[in-house]
Amino acid sequence: MKISLKHLLLAIAWLSIALTLASSLYAGYRADQQTLEKTTLETNFAYAQKLAKMTEDYFLRTERILAYSASELSLSLNHVNQEQLNHEAERLVVQAESLSSVVITDNRGIIIGTSSGIRALAGKPLLDEAGLETLTKGMASISKPYETQTGRLVIFIAAPIKNMEGNVIGLIGGSIYLKEENVLNELLGQHFYEDGSYVYVVDADGMLMYHLDQERVGEYVTQNPVIAELRKGHSGSMRLLNSKNQDMLAGYASIPLTKWGVVSQRPTEIALASSKEMLSEMILKSLPFIALSALIILYFASQIAKPLEKLASYATDQLERDGHAPLESGAWYHEAIQLDLALTDSFSRFQKKVDHFYLESSTDPLTGLLNRRALNEQARILMEQKVPFSLVILDIDRFKRVNDTYGHNRGDEVLKYLADKLKHHVKAIGTCYRFGGEEFVILYPQVEYEQATEFTDELRIDVASENSPVGEPITFSAGVANIPEHAEHFLRVLELADECLYHAKETGRNKVVNAKDWNKHV
Repeated sequence: MKISLKHLLLAIAWLSIALTLASSLYAGYRADQQTLEKTTLETNFAYAQKLAKMTEDYFLRTERILAYSASELSLSLNHVNQEQLNHEAERLVVQAESLSSVVITDNRGIIIGTSSGIRALAGKPLLDEAGLETLTKGMASISKPYETQTGRLVIFIAAPIKNMEGNVIGLIGGSIYLKEENVLNELLGQHFYEDGSYVYVVDADGMLMYHLDQERVGEYVTQNPVIAELRKGHSGSMRLLNSKNQDMLAGYASIPLTKWGVVSQRPTEIALASSKEMLSEMILKSLPFIALSALIILYFASQIAKPLEKLASYATDQLERDGHAPLESGAWYHEAIQLDLALTDSFSRFQKKVDHFYLESSTDPLTGLLNRRALNEQARILMEQKVPFSLVILDIDRFKRVNDTYGHNRGDEVLKYLADKLKHHVKAIGTCYRFGGEEFVILYPQVEYEQATEFTDELRIDVASENSPVGEPITFSAGVANIPEHAEHFLRVLELADECLYHAKETGRNKVVNAKDWNKHV
């Protein structure tokens, strides 16, 4: 059962509404997601820059504190005892509130003073490379993370102690224990959000200096595009899959002083969650308008379909009264099918009549060959398409004698006999026409005049070699010309072929002459 026009209109209209609504909701949803993503990336980038600046300011401030203490010790380092040096180291730990421990060394790097908790290091050489560089170059330094003699993962900040002559006589340095409570926790830990956002810090080698998960501090991370950018000294933001294969929106900023990097990131799913809530709200608010639109469409679809339903019913009744069988149709809904059936049936009967009249007007009734009108039409088509062709005109020799001797009925039999010979001989390579009286034409598309001459001569020999309906062989003469070899226009090539035919008649009959051979005798 085919769908009715009313139901079809309803389906199309409702589908249009559904698709429009879906595309609008999706476009709004995607736009909101893109806005949220962009805003989150910008926020995280700005936040990472702020934390990077705060961290760098902390290290600069710590360097200044150590430098001030070094300047105080520069005049008395050789005159104070170990207890006083221990006291100074302990004072820095307590007052700075950022250093986990402090050591003081002489110019050989031997530890001569420490804060509490690491007193066992007194008298031992300092092993930190940054500290040794400070003793050598006389400049403040911040070390890379390394593991100390006590098994802790630390970074070491050192300032040189110089005498009045500017010679390095020792250093004072503080350590930050990365796997224990430290200043980075105070600077960065308070910025953890309940929405899944968090901050971490990496050094120039990709090692985690600070992370919300303390167990990961000291871990080297390489499969992370943000860390790859930070190791190049770049700052920015991006959406990425982190080393744990989590989709994140991250902002990152480098710390030039230490060549570290700060990353502030938030899970993408959480950042974009509000867009799903917005989509649900939009759908709920659209439902009343959808329902109203559906009712309006139902009303107008019924009004539009009603006249066509009546016409379809009339067409069905008409077909049943006329007794016509249903015809195959491309229509696929009820009203159009019924109208199409009626119209198709009418046009079919009309076309049959047209085809019949056209066939009668283009066919010779005696021989069944196409007539001169069909020849002109075929030649016009070939000329328009610029298809070369050869044209043959042939005429039965002494046909008047046949009519006079055997009568016109037998003469007609001879004409039909020759027509059958032509059709059998030409087959698919050409088309045969009765030109008038005892004259016939053969059209050979895309056949050279030499080959057309050869085909026609074979036909001539065949006809002359057997008896015709009058009990004796008949012969014919023929002329051949080609477009564009011998002429550019159809009428001219027809005229040339006719002249070749008469030349054949005048020179003995029962022969084929083409335009080239005829020109030799002109």
